[in-house]
Amino acid sequence: MPRRKNAAKRQSAQPRAGRGRHVAVSVDARQASLAVLAAETDRQLQDLIARRLALPVDKRMNFLRRRLPGGGSCL
Repeated sequence: MPRRKNAAKRQSAQPRAGRGRHVAVSVDARQASLAVLAAETDRQLQDLIARRLALPVDKRMNFLRRRLPGGGSCL
């Protein structure tokens, strides 16, 4: 009767993608790319806030609205 392979043997038998492709990145390049990423994140956040503020009050404050049993709603 053949024995079953355990999970560790199955994982080691499967090829791993990207193995051995480590590229050395300088500290300055990493810090520069992280600074660019942080600036882009801040820009996107400001853009999101501006888009939401451009909406009418009832659209941007819909999380405050509660439904009433009679079919209406109130704040």
